[in-house]
Amino acid sequence: MSKQLTEHNQTTVQCNKDGYKVLISEFSTYLKARGHSEGTQQNYRSALTHFVRWLSAEPEHQMIDGQAVHAFLQNHLPACRCPPPVFKQLKTVRAALNQLLLMQGQDQLRPPCFKGSAAVEDTIRQFDDFQRDVCGLTDATLLRRRYCVRMFLDSLFGDGPIEPQNITPEVLLKFVTDKAAGLKPSSVGTLLCALRSYLRFLQIKGESNIALIAAVPRPPNWSLASLPASLSNMDMERFWAAFDINTTNGKRDYAMARCLADLGLRCHEVASMRLDDIDWQNGVLQLQHSKSRRQEQLPLPDITGRAVVDYLRNSRPTTTSRSVFVCHRAPMGQGVVVTTVRSAIRCALARADLPYTGTHILRHTAATQMVQGGATLKEVADVLRHRSINTTSIYTKVNLPELQRVTMPWPGRLS
Repeated sequence: MSKQLTEHNQTTVQCNKDGYKVLISEFSTYLKARGHSEGTQQNYRSALTHFVRWLSAEPEHQMIDGQAVHAFLQNHLPACRCPPPVFKQLKTVRAALNQLLLMQGQDQLRPPCFKGSAAVEDTIRQFDDFQRDVCGLTDATLLRRRYCVRMFLDSLFGDGPIEPQNITPEVLLKFVTDKAAGLKPSSVGTLLCALRSYLRFLQIKGESNIALIAAVPRPPNWSLASLPASLSNMDMERFWAAFDINTTNGKRDYAMARCLADLGLRCHEVASMRLDDIDWQNGVLQLQHSKSRRQEQLPLPDITGRAVVDYLRNSRPTTTSRSVFVCHRAPMGQGVVVTTVRSAIRCALARADLPYTGTHILRHTAATQMVQGGATLKEVADVLRHRSINTTSIYTKVNLPELQRVTMPWPGRLS
């Protein structure tokens, strides 16, 4: 097979053995540069062989493009009767052909995802723009609110048009009552917050009023009722021992954990850290992607800086990426994503046999240690970057040394 690149970076496939070898060779070189393992490279090459064999017999598809890949995945693969050996595993084949498209500079083909009616999706898109551009919310918050509002609109309007006048207090109460039965209190709060945001969006458009927003019920929520969970000094020792800093992944994960535990950073803030954000001479970290969308400065503790330097000097792959933490497997050298940070912490907690799966426990622990060490609430709020000190006030309950000073003796204990 021979291939000829057109102006759209598409490949024409013809039956020629030498051309086929060139394509496989280029694909192998591309996969190796991305850092794929030998086993993954072999599976991807097998998937490409199957695809090209099918493509050479298809007069309607003589170009390697998204349309041909879609036809192969959706039409041929489920009913494939090709003589062995052929590779048919859908997930792996889709991944392999996506890499082929990326190698040629084309957009990869995403797996199908759930979408509602055209009217619902159009409303969700407008609501998304409002939340992002006007309210300044992060992508994670947008994702949760988008899911809740889509679920509400689908249940109310289905495939029909969106008619805001049909959203009544009775409709809101019934929807919340039905959904809240199977949700945790925190999830109920997320659902209600999303509904209020959507109704506020409709109010700005002139399609709703403030009375309807007030009709969204509020579950009982006593301020400062709960005690923020945190790790003890012994727990933290077990947690740090869970990282094998003699390996490249261990050094990276340990440095990311130090940023979370010492600075109280969030996962996306660690994943977004860039080399230019660290002022080594003055020991300052500049946060460019904080939750508040403001630039923040934090002092870089010595132990945190040493962990990051150890990773940068001894374990970070050679790459042109300016991200501090990068992938050690495919895509080799690209900046890590939030799930990479979260997975590293969850695995370390599991290895340390600690009963937590969320990474926010490290942020709570950092705040608790600061309060118990004598830091003021204002200082803790500045480090955690809370907009209101009321958010930080919950940590007054974990300042056990100070609480002991004001504790009254139990009646009758001195008699």
